[in-house]
Order: sequence, then structure tokens, then C-alpha cells
Amino acid sequence: MTNIYLIGAGPGDPGLLTLKGRRHLETADIIIYDRLVNPMLLYLAKKDAEFLYCGKLPHHHIMRQEQINAAIIANASQGKKVVRLKGGDPAIFGRVGEEMKAISDAGLTYQVVPGITSGSAAAIYGGIPLTHRDHNGHVTFATGHQKNNALTEIDMTTLALGGTLAFYMGIENLPRICEKISKQSNLAELPVAIIEWGTLGCQKVLIGTIATIESELAKTTVANPAMIIVGNVVQEREATSWFEQMPLFGKRYLLANENGFTFDQLCEYTELGAHVYALPANDARFDDITTRALSEQQWDGVILHNRTSTLTFQGELDRLGINETFHIFQNDPTHVILEG
Repeated sequence: MTNIYLIGAGPGDPGLLTLKGRRHLETADIIIYDRLVNPMLLYLAKKDAEFLYCGKLPHHHIMRQEQINAAIIANASQGKKVVRLKGGDPAIFGRVGEEMKAISDAGLTYQVVPGITSGSAAAIYGGIPLTHRDHNGHVTFATGHQKNNALTEIDMTTLALGGTLAFYMGIENLPRICEKISKQSNLAELPVAIIEWGTLGCQKVLIGTIATIESELAKTTVANPAMIIVGNVVQEREATSWFEQMPLFGKRYLLANENGFTFDQLCEYTELGAHVYALPANDARFDDITTRALSEQQWDGVILHNRTSTLTFQGELDRLGINETFHIFQNDPTHVILEG
């Protein structure tokens, strides 16, 4: 019987997880998850599920791929239901093929649950449809990494003519991408969008052309994780996208509730465009996750639900230097009241 599930977590917005992915997350015994997985998805786990972090930073891996494969196999061999949770779609630059082979070689079976890939999701949350009959007839997903001469082998000028290019994790090699495309002089004015943290409330979108995007990027702090979208479809973006017009877009809130939160309560905030992290109530499984979430980002304040006292979470707030505290009543994210 299959007890290994390789699941795509989607691009960041927790509401974009598939129904099938959610069902298996809710019943997993152990969840082995990546850095780009929204930690809010772990609120779907059952109370006794284990969490194993195998995050990968550029040039620094917490666990090597071989170790991840071994952890999947070892836990499944013990009879546990294993969910391997990967950002985006695991079959698009997610190395799922390597995990599939390792599992099969170990004599085990698995299922793959596709996810929404960052290329299409980040683009449309940035107000850019990947296809438009006025602009393009094809879309190419490409890795932005130089490893194994991946960039060198791509005929970008041909693909850019009448098409859209979506580069994953290409910030470091943006100069190389622009150089290759600009070899055809009439492509120098081709529009480019860089979308950082696409689909999250901390999303940033930078617009330019092949000729200008490098200088525009140098003026900002935009960095990976980011999608680079090249093509005339970028012209369809307005000053702000539909997502950036949500009432809480750009707000970064920590949520606190002595009684904890349900996954659907958290999604009420993200549906309105906010970027949130919920401070877990007395759940040691989240200790390391909380440390990463709170140290890697800045927060606008803490929203206390149901008259939760700041004393419960004061240690973390002091450590972070956060003194903006909000109260919310009747669990309505649209009515956040600044504590006087």
C-alpha cells in the first residue's frame, strides 16, 4: 500500500494548495518540507505529526538530496505515512524525478500530487497573464541557474520572439539572460517583470526592459525567491495588480491566539492580501519554524485574537523589538483595532 506522497505546496499563498494535497497533509505521520513551503500549511497537520525541515538556501543545503531521499524511505519503511511537501509544482524544477527513482529503487511505491507552479501563479498575481492572443503563441519555463550550462543551451532569442519566457530563480544570472536575449537587437526593448515572493502579501514587482532591468534591479532590494517574466505579455500589467489592490496587501502581521488557529482562519488574512505568521500556542513542533519565520522577515505588528494577552507571547515580541500591538474582535480581519 502506498504511504509516500510527493505533494506540491503551491507558490506561497496557502489557499492555492490542492484539495488532494490538503487531504493527505491532514493525515500524514511525518511531513518533510522545503524552505519555500508556506509554514501556515503545517497547521493542517494532525496533532502528533512530525515535521522535518530540509530547506535549501542558495549555496547552502540543510539536507542534501541524498539525505532527503533516505529520510523518505526510512520513515516509510517504518510504516509511517510520509508527505514530502515541496514548493510550487514538484515536477517543475523540483527534483521530484530523483525522489521518485530513489523510492522505486527501494522497492516502495508513491503518489505525486501536482501543485500550482510559481511561473503561472506569480505572474498572474502580478497582473500578468502568461498567454494573451495579442502578444504570444507559446510559453517557456526555464531554469535561471547556470548549472550544467542550462542557460547556455537555451536559444533565448528564438523563444522570446512571439513567446513568453518564465525563468525560475534567475536573479543571480539576470545579466547572462539579458545578454543572450539582447544579441538580437530588436529584443532590447522587450518588457521584463521580476516578481519577488509572488502570491504572498510581501510580493514585489519590478518592471523594465531587457535593456534596463539590470539597472532597475540595482536600485532595489529585490532578490530570490523571484520569477523573471520576459515578453510582451508584461505590458498587460497595470500600475497595481488585482492582488495588490486587496485591502490588507503589504501588511505583515503576526497572529496570536491562546486557543490556536485553524487553517481556514489564517486564510481569511491571506485572502485579503496580508502576509501572516501565526504564533503557535504551546506546540514545540513549531519552535524552529517560528524562529526562522520571525528572524527572516520584518513584521508590522501583532494581532491578538479573542482578547489574548500579550503576556503569553511577550518574550518573542521583546526579542523582535515589536511594540505595535493590535486587537481584533469577532475574528473579522477587516476590523483591526490599534491598541491604545
